[in-house]
Amino acid sequence: MKPVTRTATCLSLCLALASCATTGAAQVDTLEVTEGRAAALDSAFEGLVRRNGINTAGVAIISNGEIAWTGYYGEQSPGVPASATTMFNVASITKVFTAETILRLADAGKLALDDPMAPHWIDPDIADDPRNALLTPRMALSHVTGFPNWRFLSPERKLGFLHDPGTTYGYSGEGYEYVAKYAGNRLDADFGELVRTWLLEPAGIPDAAYSIREDTFDDLVQARDAAGRFHGHYCRPNGWCRKPGSYSAADDMAITVEDLAKFMIAVRNGDGYNGSIRDERTRVHVALGDQADVDCGLIASGLCPEKQGYGLGWQVLDYGDDKLLSHGGSDWSELALTYIHTRSGDGLVILFNAPTINALAAMPDAIALIDPGSPLLGKYGRWYEEAKRQSDSN
Repeated sequence: MKPVTRTATCLSLCLALASCATTGAAQVDTLEVTEGRAAALDSAFEGLVRRNGINTAGVAIISNGEIAWTGYYGEQSPGVPASATTMFNVASITKVFTAETILRLADAGKLALDDPMAPHWIDPDIADDPRNALLTPRMALSHVTGFPNWRFLSPERKLGFLHDPGTTYGYSGEGYEYVAKYAGNRLDADFGELVRTWLLEPAGIPDAAYSIREDTFDDLVQARDAAGRFHGHYCRPNGWCRKPGSYSAADDMAITVEDLAKFMIAVRNGDGYNGSIRDERTRVHVALGDQADVDCGLIASGLCPEKQGYGLGWQVLDYGDDKLLSHGGSDWSELALTYIHTRSGDGLVILFNAPTINALAAMPDAIALIDPGSPLLGKYGRWYEEAKRQSDSN
């Protein structure tokens, strides 16, 4: 499948939906969906998927803390249209399920966010580094462990510290794997089972697959490379596959659009833990510097947050009386985004199954269709332009 160039601008798509008028605030006044807007959204998303070579797309709008609209486009697998039962790999959005489980365990007194993890888990690669004693669950959830994203990307293919723990932001899947291992060891339990019993079942989404489950394969989208080849579920083009029953605390969870939207509503409501834990979750713990989501020099002043960075598991845009909680995910065959406003309960879910460059081309327009006042719109536009420059230079 050949990478595509965006053929419609965010502006033209927004004009096609007159009910999507923006305001000067941090979000549109409402994400309510009328019958007319639903029809317009369906038509627009069908065109977006077709133009950009998206294999499968699933979308939801959350309005006032309720699911207001869902849409499914493309094929789940050859000859099988996408539907409400279609499950998507949400890549790094997996991390927020890990984080929310840790927060519920902390609320129940099973662990504490600032306890050292060393008494229950020290990775063999850092056993001789005394800094392992400094690591806490809070550091892992806010990406300040000092670890790289993945150890296999280092020349030695071993885990090590790039920075002293607690000092510098550094996005790290390894940090999430570490805290999951710690929690499992501390509670003498499989962490995937803890996610199921402490989060998925109480949230009313028991069918979501944190672990690799073969019983979900009939509903799971078939990830295809640029040539349209399917290499197997949870398999990469180089032949590496995840094993059934395994899980990653940082990647590869499978879930339906509706279940992810239900989860976002539960998060916004603070279900499963008390107010102090919710406040800690939503507080900006670490700024992202030049990796910040919102470039305030490029947007209207009303969209510029007072603070932005990582809370506990979530990227947070702090507007004072409103917080935007968000997380995205991307890999070679998927691009995912979900967010929700804590004040209004408005948010969205956008899940694409497609080669990355195709999905990146479509994402800014997809956001604009749903929430043209989104403060994250510019981030995905910049991300696509950078990816396209890299693609064009190769």
